[in-house]
Amino acid sequence: SSVNQELRNFQAFLKFLQEQEFLIPQGLLRLKGPKQPERLPRFLTDGQVCRLRDDLDQRLVEAGTPGQRRDALLDRAAFYLLWHGGLRVSEVEELRLEDIDPPGRRLVVRGGKGRRDRAVYLTGVAVAAVEDYLSVRGRGPIEHVFLYHNLPASKDLFRNRLKAAGERAGVKVTPHRLRHTYATQLVNAGCRITSLQKLLGHQR
Repeated sequence: SSVNQELRNFQAFLKFLQEQEFLIPQGLLRLKGPKQPERLPRFLTDGQVCRLRDDLDQRLVEAGTPGQRRDALLDRAAFYLLWHGGLRVSEVEELRLEDIDPPGRRLVVRGGKGRRDRAVYLTGVAVAAVEDYLSVRGRGPIEHVFLYHNLPASKDLFRNRLKAAGERAGVKVTPHRLRHTYATQLVNAGCRITSLQKLLGHQR
């Protein structure tokens, strides 16, 4: 990464010199940096994800007003969809009420990455977290599951509130890291890669 950044800086300087009418060998501008290896997905350990869960549970216990309770339940429901469902944060953002089937313990992601629909199977804990939130959600002008101040909750809201929970729990977390945690835990439990591919909505 450092070598590639230095090369980009060097070539930017060469282009500046070229604009000043200095003669610059074109080969230097076409020089490619070393290819970076693909990194393994980063995930949370069992201890880290449990600390995060405990923090969100504690926030719910400490909620002193209906608004604080609703926000705490929103955070908790989104957390379980990311961790126990492996959803992308954009998929949580776009989730509609009609897409959730609590008795069947599943939901449908419509038009996910690559515009593919898929079914996502949920744990009982995740279903309960979603139902707890829906009980205080209130009515909104649209059918998005997650509302914030009567408007659809945004990806940035989920990211920022999860980041705040991570800072309280001492855990570096992003929505996508929870998705990787979901996948890693399934692999460790013996889930076949081809099954995991379908659950995550990956093309390959």
